[in-house]
Parts: sequence; structure tokens; C-alpha cells
Amino acid sequence: MNERSQPTPNRNRSAGAGTDDGAERASRATQAQSKLLFYVALFCIFVIVYASLQPFTGWAESSAAPFDFLTKFSRHVSRADVIFNTLAYVPLGFSLYAMLPPSYGATKRALWMLTATLALSILVETLQNWLPTRVSSVNDTLANAFGAVLGAAIASRVIAQQNFIAVLRRWRESLFVSGATGDLNILLLAVWLIAQINPGIPLFASTFHPGFITAFDPVIVAVELAQTTAALVGIGLFTDLTMRKRWLGGIALVLVVACAVALKTIAAQWLLTPIAWEAWLRPGHALGVALGAVALLVLFWLPRRLKSIVAGIALLSSVFIPLVLPDLVTVRAPTSLFNWSYGQLLNLNGLTRTIVVLWPFIATAVLFFRFGGDAKGNRSVT
Repeated sequence: MNERSQPTPNRNRSAGAGTDDGAERASRATQAQSKLLFYVALFCIFVIVYASLQPFTGWAESSAAPFDFLTKFSRHVSRADVIFNTLAYVPLGFSLYAMLPPSYGATKRALWMLTATLALSILVETLQNWLPTRVSSVNDTLANAFGAVLGAAIASRVIAQQNFIAVLRRWRESLFVSGATGDLNILLLAVWLIAQINPGIPLFASTFHPGFITAFDPVIVAVELAQTTAALVGIGLFTDLTMRKRWLGGIALVLVVACAVALKTIAAQWLLTPIAWEAWLRPGHALGVALGAVALLVLFWLPRRLKSIVAGIALLSSVFIPLVLPDLVTVRAPTSLFNWSYGQLLNLNGLTRTIVVLWPFIATAVLFFRFGGDAKGNRSVT
């Protein structure tokens, strides 16, 4: 009885204090069980570094001192660049702020987050001094800092909503597989969906759109069909293996594929020229989607461990099948198909192509580690 009566004094606390304590407990519990925010931060850093330094060639000695750009403001500032540089750091600011221990307090969290994001921004801007195709600017650093602060402010508001955090935590525990590999699965699915915003890479493909020629060549159709089928099977099974229950896997599979098709279609209509949109969906890819969907109806019922093996084989095959036709692999980004500025297009094509090529290898490795060594976690999932 005495132990049950101890919490009573807490009811006399102010409503604000109760909310802060509840939010802190919810945040601490979530961080103790999930590394998702840490993985999100790592991915954000990868995207920022890649987008800032690609194509990683043409390095040359700079006549300016490394940090001269911090004392000079650019006279000509593009609105698109400001928006891009701001938005690029919002997810990083959010994830860094949210992943720091609640015991740090809001001020200490914000200072650590701002220090880390500023260090990253200054580092990449400094390295751009040695890339003739890049221009270092303090304007970019200020936009980056603003985006990071904006992300942290959003994270602060979200963390304060203890009921919302509790709901997210319940969803995470009830819908998705547990453990660090489960967190990676969730992030990888989100990353793959994000990569679908580039219509220059056909749906479930790993090579750029080859243009308007050879669409009906039997060899081309066969290779594109095989590659698309393997990719759809691999991604579909990976999605199913991310969910805790088999019936959830079926629903998630349909939702992920539907979202991918919607994102790719919207991006194609928005970014491609009208004539390119008419020839966007090639016959090999269309047939591959149909064949992959039929194969998934059968493979969906395999045991999870066997399903993970098939998924890994399919994902890796989707990368290696195009090697049968070297000309298809070496196709350059079809910039003529796009109705978009060249600078932004360079970032989009380079980043998304890298993601779709590396994604199958990372996803296969995650499946291997989960089903190769996390036996306890596998037994708890049906």
C-alpha cells in the first residue's frame, strides 16, 4: 500500500512539469530501444557530403585561403540554392537534437546540435575550395545553420508531445521487427522510397533511362524484364521481412509498391519534358513489374529465413543482371529528358543513382546479420 501511495505527490506538480517529465521518460525509453535517429543522422550526413562534393573529380589547388569564404558574402544568391541548403539540414538538425540524451536539457542539446552541423557545413564548404565546379560561400553555411535550427525546433516540439511519442513507440514495437537491424530496415525502406523521386531511373531499375531507342529490342526487353523482376521480388520480400507479422507484411508490401509507383509517376510528370513522359515506361520494366508481382504471391508464404535468402539473391541479381549489357550500364544520366536546372539535376541524378546501386548490398547485409545471428529476435516474429 505504501509503495502505491508514493506517486500521489506528483499530482500536485504543475501541468507543465508533468508534461516535461513525461516527455523525458518517453524520449529516454525510445532511445534505449531504438537507434533509428542515429541511423537517420548518419544517412543525412552521407547525403550532405555526397551532394556537396560530387562528382569527386577535378580536384585542384586553390589560390584562396581555406576559410576565406567565411568573411565574404555572395552578391548573387539563388533562391533555389537557399531553399536547398536550408532544407538539406532540417532532417539532420532534427535527428541530432532528438537523439541526444534527455538529461542534456534543451539548451545543451541545441548547442551540441548547432556545433555539429556548423562543423559539417564548414568542412564541406572548405573542401569545395579545391573543386573548380563548386563555389564556397558563407551564405550556404548560414542557410545550413538556419535549417539545422529549424529541424531542432521541430524536434523539440515533437518530443514535448508525450502522447504522440508514446503512440509512435507502440507502433514501432507492434508493427515492425525489433532490434537495431529492425531500425535499419525501416530506414532503408524510407531511403529506397526517397530515391524514387528521380524519374531518370525507371521504377525498380538500377541504371539510367536509355532514352527513346531500343525499347523493343528483344535482348534489351529481356534484360530489363529480368532486372525489374529481381528488384521487385527483393524489395517486396525485404518489406515483408521488416514487418512483425506476416499479414502486416502483405499490407506493407502493397503500400510500399503503391507509394513507389505514385512517387515515380508524380516525379516523371513534374520533372520530365512532355515527350519524355510519353516514352517513360518501357515494355521490359512493365513486364518485369507484372512478373515480379506474380512471383511475390508465391514467395510471400516462404519461411522467414528462406525468404531472407531469396530476398538477398534477388536484390544482388538486380544489380548484376544489367552487366550482361555493358552499354546499358554505362548509359549517362538522360539530362535531355528533364525540364529542370542543370545544377540541381546533377545532385539528383548522382545521389539517387548511388543509392539505388548501393541499396541492394546494404539491405542484403542487414538481412544476413539479422537472420544469421539474431535467432532470438527471429523466433519472436511470426
